[in-house]
Amino acid sequence: TKYQDPKKVLSQAPEGIPTLKSIQVRGPKLYGVIYNDTYDNPKKMDGEYTHIQIHPKLKRELLKSGNIIQDSQGRKYFIENEQLLWPPHVNASQVLRARKELPAVSEGKTILDVIERYRHQFYFGSCLQIPRVLYGSKESNYQPMAPTGFNDKDFVTLRYRWHAQKGNFDVNKFQKTIIDVSRVPMDHLEGEQAYNIHRPLEYFCRADVPRFATSLFRVNHYLDSYEAYTYRNDARGNKRKGCMECYLKKGNGTDFAVNDNIRPWLRSFVDEVGEAKAHVLLAGVGDFRPLGEETLVDFMAEKGGKYVEV
Repeated sequence: TKYQDPKKVLSQAPEGIPTLKSIQVRGPKLYGVIYNDTYDNPKKMDGEYTHIQIHPKLKRELLKSGNIIQDSQGRKYFIENEQLLWPPHVNASQVLRARKELPAVSEGKTILDVIERYRHQFYFGSCLQIPRVLYGSKESNYQPMAPTGFNDKDFVTLRYRWHAQKGNFDVNKFQKTIIDVSRVPMDHLEGEQAYNIHRPLEYFCRADVPRFATSLFRVNHYLDSYEAYTYRNDARGNKRKGCMECYLKKGNGTDFAVNDNIRPWLRSFVDEVGEAKAHVLLAGVGDFRPLGEETLVDFMAEKGGKYVEV
C-alpha cells in the first residue's frame, strides 16, 4: 500500500526518513519544520521551515502525528507524534480535591502562589492553558461590594454576574495561556512568531482545548457594555465599531448562570495597596471619553483623590 495504516503510529522516524514537526496543510502543500533531511541538495538545515507537495489522494487522517506519508514525488516523511510531548491531562479526582482547597479571591493569593503550592503534585509543563468563561452584559441586582470612593458599575468584574455555561466551547471559545519561559529552549523563542495568541508555542502547547472541570484556573472573559465594546481600536480590525448586531451575537448564551466569586477582589486590592495608591492605579476606570482628552491628574481630581508616587 502507498500509505501506512493510521492505527500503526510510530513514536519516532525510521532511519533515513526526515521528520516534519508543527505541520499545517494549506491546499496541496504541507508546511512544517524539518529535521534530518535526506532529500534536498543542499539539504535543509535542522529546524528550517519548509513545505512539500502532498499527494492529491493522501488520506487526511494520515496527517495525524505518528505516521509516515509520501509527497507527490513519492518521498517519505515522518509526521512527529507531538501528542507524546504534550503535558499530560491531570488526574480529574486529584484536581477536584485541589479545587476545594483553593484560596478565595478575597485572600489575595496569586496564580504563582497556587502554582508553587501544587507544582509537586501536578505537572503544569511549560505551557499552561486555561479555559475561559464568557460573561455577558445582562444587568442584575447585586449587593454593592466596591469600597468607599469606588463604584461597582465602573468595574466589569463587579457589575456583570451572568455568564455562559462552563465548558461550552461554542460560547466561551478558546483558552488563555501562560508560558513558563524558563522551561522553553531559547531556539524556540528567538525569531519565532506566536502560532496564535491562544497557543503561542505550537510545539509545547496542547492542540486540544483544556477541560474546564480539571483545570485549577479559569479566566473570566467579559463582553462588557456596548460602549466599552466599541471603544477601543482593535488590532484585528474595526468590525466591532458601531456594530450592534456583532455585539448582540457575541453575547448569545451568556445568561446561563450567576457567579460572584470574583467580586471581592477590589476590596482586597485596596486593603493591600492602600486607598490613595489604589485611586492612582485605577484612575479612569469606567470612563470612555476619547483617550488623551484627560490626564491622570484630571481623572484624580474628578475622583477626589490625590496624586501620589506609586
